[in-house]
Amino acid sequence: MSRARIGSFLPFLLAVLTLAAPALLRSQSDTSARLAGTAASAFNGRPLSGVMIAVTAARQFAVTDSTGTFLLAGLPVGRQKVRIAYQGRETLEYEFDLRRGKTKRLAVVLDVAVEDLAPVVVEARYPDVWRDLAGFYERRKLYGGFARFYTREDVERWRPQRISQLLAQQGIITRCVTQGCVPTRYTRGRWCVVPVTVDGMPFWTEGYDDIPIDEVAGVEVYRGDLTGLGWRGQRASSGTLRHGLPSCGSIQIWTR
Repeated sequence: MSRARIGSFLPFLLAVLTLAAPALLRSQSDTSARLAGTAASAFNGRPLSGVMIAVTAARQFAVTDSTGTFLLAGLPVGRQKVRIAYQGRETLEYEFDLRRGKTKRLAVVLDVAVEDLAPVVVEARYPDVWRDLAGFYERRKLYGGFARFYTREDVERWRPQRISQLLAQQGIITRCVTQGCVPTRYTRGRWCVVPVTVDGMPFWTEGYDDIPIDEVAGVEVYRGDLTGLGWRGQRASSGTLRHGLPSCGSIQIWTR
């Protein structure tokens, strides 16, 4: 290439290098981590604005916007303590492992009606295996057309005395057989047992109505195996063996 042609090409080359340099430097120096997520009400799942999420060691914090979302960048990697605050009330610290160049996504669910906020602060997971109240609200978004979700707001609006009164709206009634009393549904010409879990753990169905209704944070009722939750098969076989009836669907109860 002649010197004349090199001279004409040089300004273009310098311009390209100038534009590329910041991105190149960022990729080489991106040794920090990020924290992002959402905050929602435990009462009805609606987004909460004004929730402060602070990483104490880094002395950084973010406040959720009108959509309940937040983002913190430039955080140190490793185990970091996170503190939540809302309207002058703070929670305990929660530890999360932050990785270099990665974004850790959190779900924050706050019971703003109680003095200590009673938060659920967890790492976001795949909804089908997400076993807490945050997972309840995530599945509500995805499976609302296939299952019935009762929030704390629904419970306070309808004022049932027992969980079984909620379930009756879905055609589930408690029937007593030789081995005990269980929630059942009449479907496809036969009765079947509807397995129950409480706070993500299998629950002996004879006692689910003993849970005080004031302690119920959410109830999800499925007619079939739509969620792929890992414990359903265990409960299905247990229900069939213990009560002599086939199992169908599932009931997931979450407490405050």
